[in-house]
Amino acid sequence: MADVDRRKAGQASFERVLRFAPPAGATTPLIDAAQDFVFAEVWNRPGLDTRSRRWITLACVAAARAPVAIRAYVNAALDSGEINLEELREFALQFAVFQGFPKAVEFEAILNEVVAARN
Repeated sequence: MADVDRRKAGQASFERVLRFAPPAGATTPLIDAAQDFVFAEVWNRPGLDTRSRRWITLACVAAARAPVAIRAYVNAALDSGEINLEELREFALQFAVFQGFPKAVEFEAILNEVVAARN
């Protein structure tokens, strides 16, 4: 895939997944890598549907204790309609069992912030 096509595919996938437009203007190597690889290639691969990829991503960002990413992917999951609030709350409990209650409490706190901001 040509660089320009890859960038356009990454930007389109970014918007489809995160439910908002990618950053405009100046980019950084990290933003370019996310758009060109993560969104143009990984999110568009066959084998898993978008909902499954959302769950995997939520588990990863929660395990990494990445609050910015947690907020972005929780909002995107809710905006997409593919995942609902009750499922996210159940996720927090399941996540607590395998990754620890402190991480799950942090995830749930961010989830609660997102829900409050949406209301």
